[in-house]
Amino acid sequence: MKLTVDGVISNEYPTSFTVGDLLRMKDIEAVPWLVISINNKFVKRELFDKTYLNEDDQIELIYIRGGG
Repeated sequence: MKLTVDGVISNEYPTSFTVGDLLRMKDIEAVPWLVISINNKFVKRELFDKTYLNEDDQIELIYIRGGG
């Protein structure tokens, strides 16, 4: 399946693939400051393993950082 993750297009993804699967595949920890956007819609953390990705989805991994 073809997905765009953080602006990079790849066909390496299997069908029947969730947001949680994507994070595990990329070895990314679902830390509190990580926000996921699929096609410009945010996904609640508790739905990562229940939200299936579709062909041509655009996923953004957004890290919220504080500063001063």
